[in-house]
Amino acid sequence: MKYLFIDSMSRTGTSLLYQLLFGHKEIYFAPFRIQFVCSKPFGFPLNATRVDKETFFNTLMHKTTIIDKKGSWPDITTETLAKLFPHKLDVKNLILGDNPLESAIKTIHHILDLEFPTKQTYYCLHDDHSYMLGSEAFLQYDCKILSTLRNPIDMIASKKNMLVMYVYGQKNPHHFLLKKQALSNEALRAVFSWWVASYEREKKHCIIFSMLKNKQTRPKEMQKVAKYLNIAYDSVLESEAVEMDKKGYYNELLANGSSLSTIEYLSKGVVKQQISNKGDSLTLEELKYLHEILPEAEFLSLDSWKALQDVRLESWIQAYQTKKTEELFMQYSALNYGRINAKEAFVELFGGGGGFCSYRLVLVASCEYAHKECA
Repeated sequence: MKYLFIDSMSRTGTSLLYQLLFGHKEIYFAPFRIQFVCSKPFGFPLNATRVDKETFFNTLMHKTTIIDKKGSWPDITTETLAKLFPHKLDVKNLILGDNPLESAIKTIHHILDLEFPTKQTYYCLHDDHSYMLGSEAFLQYDCKILSTLRNPIDMIASKKNMLVMYVYGQKNPHHFLLKKQALSNEALRAVFSWWVASYEREKKHCIIFSMLKNKQTRPKEMQKVAKYLNIAYDSVLESEAVEMDKKGYYNELLANGSSLSTIEYLSKGVVKQQISNKGDSLTLEELKYLHEILPEAEFLSLDSWKALQDVRLESWIQAYQTKKTEELFMQYSALNYGRINAKEAFVELFGGGGGFCSYRLVLVASCEYAHKECA
């Protein structure tokens, strides 16, 4: 089998892509997650060429996670193999392959007592923010790489939906305002992912596509994917609905679902205003600020990217090109807002009296107009 890496960029729809591909008979989906990027050491086991057997095995057991089946969406919890299978923490359980990645996968299958697949064309692996590794980390293996790309405004809107869910639960995102610092940080991360996509596209190392959330354009986009992978087109590629064997092991990235799940969850807390998958969760004030700091031109040249006027962008580009990816990821992660620090991303709602409360009602009423003007 070839490896199929979903080269995840934050809030661009890679989880949705994962769901759309899931169920295709020519692709095997690992029921676990090897955290190539999201836990130390950075890039392991893709780059583990000079590691002794015991270190390799123990690191792998602490970097691989599965659902522990105690939670339910959106509170699904995961745990490492090391914690769930302490009785198997013996280097004798290491199964060697022809390369580090093959050794890792065969070992995990052995630990979980899973039959190793032999009939599929691809073995699919996916970790959050994996594009930060650079494509060379994956291309040392016989593989194909899929990446998604999304309008930066929509990326930031999707991030706001997630943060609202973490902090305020099932509430209308229009009732909350992101700090300008949070907006500028997310804009920088979004624009950088656009640059990476263009850089890798030029080298023809991956396919970049979008428009997956729109069910009218989805078939055309998934036909491109099927052609790129040289797999038979199947109607399963058009549906994000997946059925998981709850008796077995499964990957939390699949269980958590795409941002469509977040939108559906938040929409249940809205009476008149439904939250769609465009930038509708952003207020007029947030949109105005983003259009001030983001370039108006299409993202086609480095000059347009520099319109962001953030010196960090140029340093990130240089770090990526010179393969200083671990240092780059540390800087990139330092700007991230997630479950732990989500509250820090928002302006304090009622600190200034009732003025903000009155203003936000105008924002909700004006949302449709705003998106006609700002789309």
